[in-house]
Amino acid sequence: MSPDVFVIGGGPAGATAARLLAGWGWSVQLAHRQLDRPSLAESLPASTRKLLAFLGQLETVGSAPFHSNSGNVACWGGERRDTASPDAGFHVSRASFDALLRQSARAAGVPIIDAVVREVALGDPSHIRYTIAGGEMREADARMVLDCSGRAGIVARQGFRRADVAYRTLAIAAEWESSSWPAAESTRTVVESYDTGWAWSVPLSPTRRQFTVMIDPGSVKAARSGAPRDAALQQVYMRALAGASSLRVRLEGARQLARPWGTHASLYHAPTPCDRGILLVGDAASFIEPLSAAGVKKAMTSGWRAAVVANTCLSNSTMTSHALDFYAQRERDIYAECQELARGYFRDAAAFHHTPFWDSRATASSEARGRDMADISAAHDRLRGATRVRLRQSTGLRFETTPDIEGREVVLRDAIVPPGGTVPVRFAAGVNLPALVRLADRCDDVPAIFSAYHAHVGPAPVDNLLTGLSLLVARHALILEDAR
Repeated sequence: MSPDVFVIGGGPAGATAARLLAGWGWSVQLAHRQLDRPSLAESLPASTRKLLAFLGQLETVGSAPFHSNSGNVACWGGERRDTASPDAGFHVSRASFDALLRQSARAAGVPIIDAVVREVALGDPSHIRYTIAGGEMREADARMVLDCSGRAGIVARQGFRRADVAYRTLAIAAEWESSSWPAAESTRTVVESYDTGWAWSVPLSPTRRQFTVMIDPGSVKAARSGAPRDAALQQVYMRALAGASSLRVRLEGARQLARPWGTHASLYHAPTPCDRGILLVGDAASFIEPLSAAGVKKAMTSGWRAAVVANTCLSNSTMTSHALDFYAQRERDIYAECQELARGYFRDAAAFHHTPFWDSRATASSEARGRDMADISAAHDRLRGATRVRLRQSTGLRFETTPDIEGREVVLRDAIVPPGGTVPVRFAAGVNLPALVRLADRCDDVPAIFSAYHAHVGPAPVDNLLTGLSLLVARHALILEDAR
């Protein structure tokens, strides 16, 4: 058996990538073993709808009996914030959600085998050994292997991954039943920080919610002291919920449906999430803080990106190195962006709780990013306050080509490298930066730049164009010659 692409794991990343590649005419084999264990609940925000529509999955997910998601209630760092969404997202059981995506992949022609991959020998082609139900060993060769096996990391654990050693986290979850949850929260996630961790509650139906606590794994080790693991988990779980005062109040009168269960939630990432013939996709490439509520979106986006890169490598070998470079950079960028977002929440919690749990998570802040944002803000203020502005290209600015996605392929497109920079950049705030630089150099004021952009590139919000100009000035790609 020699498919073009062998996909390991049928979660959101694997099912998405397999379905797309099969639809584009490649032979795909997906190996997935459904484990008999409880399923995490996920809060998919309304913004997930745009991604689902892009992937052709909105009707499939929207017609499934998932519980509506209208926003969240955050009791964080001593403050309460209620967030409402005008459009509904989804509260889902991951087992049901993942099964729906696999069903969609199967309908697109993807054969899915109940198997556990035991070994992947990377090469051209790569060789895969796996066992099917009953223990029979089978083998396959494939031109591309997509490791979408999540934390298991069938290929990723072969030296690709780097653990975030600053801190470790364990998630403990259980489902609860009540007919008297607060009516205003029936379709909202509730999240709370407390001294030694954080917790959240996700509604799965009008009467059923999953409560999860995020703690230091050492708590369970300390609680065991010869006690059975299940008893230790229950003890630690209840102690953590007792610390989360807002959630504790909501549990009064509720019934725990089953014993709690734990899963690792410590961070890791693959600095190089690909090699010739192999892509690490979704959680196999990196695991982000669940606090971001972006895990499923990240996985599905990674699956789409991996499908495009695999399609490019298979159909145009001259673009292979460019496609892999693009994939690696985007995976690193997404991980960094998600972590920076989470650290903002961690810093808020640390400022209130003052405990080692929060200090360890908050101290990994990015001072360089803070300075960069301050420079962009200052440039923004100068541009808005000036009655006349003349901009010219910096002599240190370089134009280069950089890989980007166009349709279902990775192609080379024009980009800029600001003075002192090393990474080519194409877009900011949805604005084409190379085009904006060239137009700014030929115009006498900001309104003229905006008019020229609309005429020669396309419509864009004024605020976005101003953000693009501000970034170019802050990075010294454009020099402000005259502002008064």
